[in-house]
Amino acid sequence: MPDRAQAEPKPFFWIPLKGRPQKIAPRGHERFQGLSGWMELEIEVVSDYLYVGSGQLELRSVQGREQVYYAFARQNEALIIPGTSLKGAIRGVVEALSNSCVRIKARNERVPSRAHEGCEYKKGEQETLCPACRLFGTTGYRGRVHFADATPIEEVRPEIIKIADLWPPHQIQGRKFYQTKAFQKLDLKPAKNHRFLEAVPKGARFQTILFFENLLEEELGLLVRALGLDLHPEDPQRVVFAFPVKMGGAKPRCLGGVRFIPRRIRLLEGGPDLFSSLLTGGSSDEVKPLLARFLAREELLDQEAWKRFRQEARSKNEPCPREVY
Repeated sequence: MPDRAQAEPKPFFWIPLKGRPQKIAPRGHERFQGLSGWMELEIEVVSDYLYVGSGQLELRSVQGREQVYYAFARQNEALIIPGTSLKGAIRGVVEALSNSCVRIKARNERVPSRAHEGCEYKKGEQETLCPACRLFGTTGYRGRVHFADATPIEEVRPEIIKIADLWPPHQIQGRKFYQTKAFQKLDLKPAKNHRFLEAVPKGARFQTILFFENLLEEELGLLVRALGLDLHPEDPQRVVFAFPVKMGGAKPRCLGGVRFIPRRIRLLEGGPDLFSSLLTGGSSDEVKPLLARFLAREELLDQEAWKRFRQEARSKNEPCPREVY
């Protein structure tokens, strides 16, 4: 273990917990109301690597010897990013940007604020939920946002990489997020306190669909911001890429930064035209004007958290620490 005084800066930042989440009664699922539809998304890996684990250990010849490694997620032998991984990553950002309760946390991690402990919903009672639980669901309440599994757009060639083991921080200061910095490659010789991963490299592209139902415009505005998008500060009609979203494993090694690119949005019209709208697949308006319209709604956004998150989460031209910490 290196001397703490000589240790490299850790690649994470904190969003403090403050006050109490603003909770209201969630919308029901018994009828269509508000905005429903889907968003077709492209996902581009912008960090040096992305690793989404399958939970499986595999054997492969690495530099002439059989080596155990942690495999990337697959379905029918094809690489995928599970929809649950996408949902968890986006929910974590939504929780921070809206000062919601803390549902996305490490195993055995304690929430330091009782006011931010997870919401629960009991059917038949007048329960209220925070913004994130209204969108993604909680105990007793099905969410209104869902992701399909992401599949490669073109051939993706995974690589075997080596990283040092990972340890959680000793003190919890709020919501923890990891930055996107430059991964420092290690040689592929087996070593104590190190592990091998199967990861996809920078530039790999996947595609997925984000389904949503019965959302308010301000809820879609919050969701689009959690995808890493924002309005240009000098041109409110221009949508810009604000920061990469981190997902998957080995984020402390600066893996997992991705860019979400909306390619198409389909909206289903409610009311008497719902059936015909379902038959035709809904309306398809220009993507950028719709995104700008949603991003203009900031009612659910915690401005202080948003400013700090946008500043800290953007890609940084700095080396990621490679030692055990």
